[in-house]
Amino acid sequence: MSLNTMKPARLLMLIIVLSLSTGCITMYYSRFQKFDDEFKNSRKLIARVNLRPVERRTEINSAYVVFEREISGGKNNTNAYFVVSRSTRSFRIEDKGYLKAGARSFEISLSNIISEYKSRSSAAFQTFAGADSTGSSAGVLADMDERIWIDDKFKFSLTPEMTSEIKNTGEFLARFYFGPVPATFRFKGSKFNPVKKLLAE
Repeated sequence: MSLNTMKPARLLMLIIVLSLSTGCITMYYSRFQKFDDEFKNSRKLIARVNLRPVERRTEINSAYVVFEREISGGKNNTNAYFVVSRSTRSFRIEDKGYLKAGARSFEISLSNIISEYKSRSSAAFQTFAGADSTGSSAGVLADMDERIWIDDKFKFSLTPEMTSEIKNTGEFLARFYFGPVPATFRFKGSKFNPVKKLLAE
């Protein structure tokens, strides 16, 4: 059976099934979690934040950040894991950055830097139905779009001095450089609260 001879209702059902089977599934994660890790004999706290850079209309698009605090045997370590999405025309991230909390600025060393090429395809469907001299007709118009970008993944450790300053302020900044282009991520308000909770527990 061709698309032109299908009834509009049946055609619509086919479109829904196709879009559900090929579409991307959006995952939602808790912004704050804590749990006991019996394998590492530690207590772990996790905070997640999505951010856009302060600088607008640059090659740097967004950041997904996971903060991890691990407490074990008198040790208290806090790490930040970043996934920064950028244009394919941008430059690779430098291995040094900065964190500013209150009036203090700290240099940070980035480790485990990995760059990954990403792509995502999407399709938009539009149905049509009508009549002409040959009788009734129906069909589907499909518009395909593909997006390509780069994800930079890296981590850095927060020193006790950094965490102390962050706990005593209402916001903090993380600055990175992609060649000549800076990217500053501001943790403030709802973007700051999960991190504040992680450090205060």
